[in-house]
Amino acid sequence: MNSEKIMVCVYYGPNGERLIRRGIHLSQLIQSPLCVLSVIDHPIDEMDQQEEKYVEAWRKLTEEAGGTFVLLESHGQEAADIIASTAQKHDVTQLIIGQSAQTRWQEIMKGSIVNDLLEKLGAIDLHIVAVQRMQAQLEETHEEGVDVEVVQTPRGYEIAYEIHGRPIVIEGIFFKDMHTDFDNGLLKLCINGQYQYLKVFKGKLMDELVLEPQSL
Repeated sequence: MNSEKIMVCVYYGPNGERLIRRGIHLSQLIQSPLCVLSVIDHPIDEMDQQEEKYVEAWRKLTEEAGGTFVLLESHGQEAADIIASTAQKHDVTQLIIGQSAQTRWQEIMKGSIVNDLLEKLGAIDLHIVAVQRMQAQLEETHEEGVDVEVVQTPRGYEIAYEIHGRPIVIEGIFFKDMHTDFDNGLLKLCINGQYQYLKVFKGKLMDELVLEPQSL
């Protein structure tokens, strides 16, 4: 082993496995330790069956490769802060994350998790896996896409198959995870000519949806 140490950050959904395998490949290539981090925004003992399935699969994949799997609750902290503090705790030198679905407008107005991480991480190499890679692999992990509408509810933005008096925010295509009874998966949107994939958990958009003024 050398002085390098790799950490992969994964979020609920099938793309976590791809990111972990990317981390495993890199750790084996440079003969370095591997750590995989997943952060959830609710208590661990309140995870549903589908979440537990993903977490256990990630843990098994990581540990079989000789790595360490870390599951943390956010407790209201920003993702960048949790990632940075965990990376420092584990002496990480290289970090792998999936590309955010943010648009350039969002980055200008609010910044991005990548920019936040670059400010907080210090001397750590950051590897970003492009979200566009997901489209070519959706058929392996998701059901066929169906047309849906996005509506705003008290819970936030949600997908809807039928509208009951709520105004439509935007239309998209929903790719449901295979082997789940819930509306978990990826929502494909086209905003100002650019495709985005947002994570959906139990019908609710987990990634922030920001529309540029001309899209409203």
